[in-house]
Amino acid sequence: MNNKCKIAFNTKFVSSLTGASVSQLNSWDKSGLVKPSIVQSEGRGSIRLYSFEDIIEVKTIIYLRQTKVSMKKIKTAIEYLKKELKYNRPLKEAKLISNGEDILFTYEDVNKVMKHWIAANKYGQLVFEFVVPLEFLVDDIQNKIIKYEKRLNKSEEEYKKGNTVSLDSVKEKYFGISGKVSKRSRKRS
Repeated sequence: MNNKCKIAFNTKFVSSLTGASVSQLNSWDKSGLVKPSIVQSEGRGSIRLYSFEDIIEVKTIIYLRQTKVSMKKIKTAIEYLKKELKYNRPLKEAKLISNGEDILFTYEDVNKVMKHWIAANKYGQLVFEFVVPLEFLVDDIQNKIIKYEKRLNKSEEEYKKGNTVSLDSVKEKYFGISGKVSKRSRKRS
């Protein structure tokens, strides 16, 4: 992994990278499902900062949810993989396979195992529908980060040329943070 992916990401940016809503990220942090490993929440309105590995975990959950796996089953699988099999971060370490209801895993090469998961006694019926494409998820996040950094580099070049870019426009464009203070945010303070 290149050094560009070893930076911290705020909640709104993680949301834009993964498709998870900010409220989902907040809920998953509170429940311990995926906690930001760089800066954790210190109460209402505080900033959370996620690592690249945290983002892969979030993206894996989103992928499983899109294929109709329930949150209860995801939580049970994570708990089992952590307690029984001693995975520290199973959503980014384990090779997961699911049929839309159950989450299966393997220690071996997925392509090798797939041959064994075809039910020969049922005329070659396929036992699962899809594989969680961890490499694809990692590449997807890395490519989005590279695009983001290119935009930042372009802004830096404009600044060096003497063209100023307001901080509010950068916050709004790249992080989805509006410069306007809403009634809600004033009440939270």
